[in-house]
Amino acid sequence: TVAAEANQHGERHEGSRRGACRPAPAVHARGVCGRPSIDATRTRHLPLPPGLLRGPESVAFDDKGNGPYSGVSDGRVLKWNGDRLDWTTYTYSPGYSSEACTASVRRPETVTESRCGRPLGLRFHHKSGYLYIADAYKGLMRVAPGGGEATVLVTEADGAPLRFTNGVDVDQVTGEVYFTDSSMKYQRSQHEIVTRTGDSTGRLMRYDPRTGKVIVLKAGITYPNGLAISADRTHLVISSTGPCKLLRYWTKGPKTGSIELLTDLPGYPDNVSPDKRGGYWVAIHREKTELPFGVDSHLLALRITADGKIIEKMRGPKGMRPTEVVERTGGRLFVGSVELSYVVVVTRK
Repeated sequence: TVAAEANQHGERHEGSRRGACRPAPAVHARGVCGRPSIDATRTRHLPLPPGLLRGPESVAFDDKGNGPYSGVSDGRVLKWNGDRLDWTTYTYSPGYSSEACTASVRRPETVTESRCGRPLGLRFHHKSGYLYIADAYKGLMRVAPGGGEATVLVTEADGAPLRFTNGVDVDQVTGEVYFTDSSMKYQRSQHEIVTRTGDSTGRLMRYDPRTGKVIVLKAGITYPNGLAISADRTHLVISSTGPCKLLRYWTKGPKTGSIELLTDLPGYPDNVSPDKRGGYWVAIHREKTELPFGVDSHLLALRITADGKIIEKMRGPKGMRPTEVVERTGGRLFVGSVELSYVVVVTRK
């Protein structure tokens, strides 16, 4: 949810007043308009349990295809078990209790989440069955197959605490875990300040489960949010939310350790997930120039190629503000949102 960082690879630091999105090049605007569109006005909902529970932010599936799993506003990760059993609790952070963490009219989730945690990014390591959780307040966590109480793995890096743990992905070959800390200054509850000020203190890190060590791969990034490992495992694609960009960080080859612009986007990106064809689905939380009135339709997500070209879009009601889009078999796309009380299922026609 913020701007672009200064580095030696061609990215220019934006001042705090210019930290938010700037208009994308015309080629991208024409590309969006001319691409095939998925209509998300008629969808299926997987409603969360009754009450004030909301915000299924990330969507994950295990190695057997079970799910979705999604983190919600009271600090738990829930598992969808089908229409008959609905959602059940899969995991929670240490110290969780339903009494202390259930929001009410007098005690909103903004009060409880700093104590109970707020799971954001989720990814399974398929070989081990472990689920890795980027919890905005608790740090990087992991839970063993079958669920239960999660273990906190990382709370700081290079002596600095994680303030806003956000996106996560797992290298399915090595088991290494890549994750983002969106800001070293502000917490999730202050995310609008991160965007408004153009805060560029975000970090990209790697956790090695074999040694238990974490290293900072890149610091000084502007609001790094979701991320995904490329199909060939040579780089990461990272959303930089405020400046409406996708970045590419090289993990292999002659550019190892460098970060560069992959593409500009027509809206504020959140999570990034593989499309299983070498490209990515990018959730768009809001368009750059979106107005609250007018036609009730806006951009929800984009499918892009490995080199950043937009090849498909999803549109739907303005009340739907996606944080992740995950494609499954049968043309189904599962959509998470930090604001809704259900997971949305869109089916290609």
